[in-house]
Amino acid sequence: FACALSSIVAGTVAERCKMQAYLLYSTFLCGFVYPVAAHSFWAYQGFLSPGNADPLFGVGAVDLAGSGPVHMTGGVLALVMAVILGPRMGRFYDENGAPYDEPRDIPGHSVALQFLGTFCLWFGWYGFNPGSTLTIASSNRGSVAALAAVNTSLGAAAGAVSAMFTASILEERRTGVVTYDLTNAMNGCLTGLVA
Repeated sequence: FACALSSIVAGTVAERCKMQAYLLYSTFLCGFVYPVAAHSFWAYQGFLSPGNADPLFGVGAVDLAGSGPVHMTGGVLALVMAVILGPRMGRFYDENGAPYDEPRDIPGHSVALQFLGTFCLWFGWYGFNPGSTLTIASSNRGSVAALAAVNTSLGAAAGAVSAMFTASILEERRTGVVTYDLTNAMNGCLTGLVA
């Protein structure tokens, strides 16, 4: 999970910081920041833990598969890094600092590899979510694992379809032409998995 946290932030700073800076902040995140966040969620004495004698707001945070501390911490740190580094070069401003009329797209190099990565992450999510029940020996645990697997599938599929059609509708209203962008579908799939 600590490596997942580091990779969430890495997607924000990709191609915008030096390798030494990446290694330094990854060490800091995995060694100091994430253990504090994870402890607050999962340790019985953590202030966000529902097992605490006096949890936050009386209930704490219920987190089955660990996505709460990982994505909360990763999202906040990614926002901080984006603010520190500023926008990507060539997307909003030219090399002289003059703003473009419209933001420029930075296309990916291989949609096939994007699909492969998305499906690998989707498959791995079945290890995170249903696997987080830790056992399916009893009928109660089996039902929880099955529900987690179904919700994982539905979340990913709904996110992919929603993102693709939302982007298509907005593009059609703006240009009058209907297109289906698979990159939006993959981003929606990952968003649905996180949700």
